[in-house]
Amino acid sequence: MKGLIIKPKWADLILNKEKTMEIRGSNTKIRGTIGIIMSGTKKIFGTVELIDSEELTREKFNLWKDKHKLDISYDELIETYPRPYAWHLSEATKYDAPISYKHKQGCVVWVNL
Repeated sequence: MKGLIIKPKWADLILNKEKTMEIRGSNTKIRGTIGIIMSGTKKIFGTVELIDSEELTREKFNLWKDKHKLDISYDELIETYPRPYAWHLSEATKYDAPISYKHKQGCVVWVNL
């Protein structure tokens, strides 16, 4: 299984089923159950199903604000991610207690669990 390293604010929203879309600067071919890791903790806080990834247009960004929860404009987004992608998430499960794990130095997005 893969684990996605994500900032705590966004991980909480995902695991509380309030955020069903993660925006990233690249596409992913990974699908299925992934672990949600809060950056800086080396702990897995739950899982989510990554069901799809697609390029994010201005129209879709504005239409899906309730899914990604970003409070910025599309123009601000493309300053960080010139070609943004929407990673669609579902079936979030929050663990009662986080699980510790170890990963190689330098992992910034994905880790093998």
